[in-house]
Amino acid sequence: MTRLRVGLLANPTAAQGTAHRVGRQVAHLLRLAGISVVDLSGPSAHVARARAEELRDSLTALVVVGGDGTVSLGAEIVAGTPVRLGIVPAGSGNDFARALGLAVDDPESSTRALLHALSRPVVTIDAIELIAAGDNALPHRSLALGNVNLGFDALVNARANSGRAGHGTRYTAAVLRELPAFSPLPFWLEIDGGERIEVDATILSLCSTGVYGGGMTMVPGARIDDGVLDLATVSGIGRAQLLRLFPRVFKGTHTTLDAVDIRPVREVTVGLRHGRTLRVYADGEPRSLLPVTARVLPGAVRLLAELPAPVEGSGGGGPGDSEPGDSEGAQ
Repeated sequence: MTRLRVGLLANPTAAQGTAHRVGRQVAHLLRLAGISVVDLSGPSAHVARARAEELRDSLTALVVVGGDGTVSLGAEIVAGTPVRLGIVPAGSGNDFARALGLAVDDPESSTRALLHALSRPVVTIDAIELIAAGDNALPHRSLALGNVNLGFDALVNARANSGRAGHGTRYTAAVLRELPAFSPLPFWLEIDGGERIEVDATILSLCSTGVYGGGMTMVPGARIDDGVLDLATVSGIGRAQLLRLFPRVFKGTHTTLDAVDIRPVREVTVGLRHGRTLRVYADGEPRSLLPVTARVLPGAVRLLAELPAPVEGSGGGGPGDSEPGDSEGAQ
């Protein structure tokens, strides 16, 4: 029998260098289990990508050690190939891993899960492809697995990335710092080839997992293997209501509010009117400036993990689920 060969890519800077140490531990444990491991890590994402792409065809799986940005890099490398993507959460946020129910800060459990998945049938998940043109064009194929943030959520992501505290704390602090000066953004959208529409929105997120910001659940019950994305829009509310919205997003009880709209899409192009500019964030990392086209790639990535069972009755609620003080009048 041919010996399984696994590439291992650890982000040397994730979680203040913790991912690099965890990567060495995971490589050791995989070798003890009889797996051939080749270290593809590099001083930069560019170097690691080049190494992984050079050896990709010889690999059974690519295991990435880091946060959501490292997971996206792994997806870009293996999407559309037979190589399976394994994940060892070792970043500051780990939202994608949490959405999958993967063990966080436990390299031994993560390695056991990888070894178990190697003996199981292949699981495929969707990816989100981001396409920008002209001066905004990206230097390589840009994929995300969790979410694309396009509104206030993108501004908060940018500010949170510059913080030093834990990811959840940084995100909350960034919300409070961005909120006083924020006003709804003048978007235009083209959804699934339809006519251009205009909307002034506060939050605009394109979701596959629906989980970001250290555990916020923008789209409860979202699936990463259903061939569609969820476009989540929050509009028509003022700063006070927006501030009250965020605790509900952590609990997933916000979807009944009139200000929240969630619809399935396969492709959407988003831009800003009036000459405004905004950088898109995807899986916590900066991508291109708007306008950008995002589309789902069904089953594009073979995942070295088992998917959690669907959540029954999630994704919305009936009348009476609202909480006191949730009036939707703009302020």
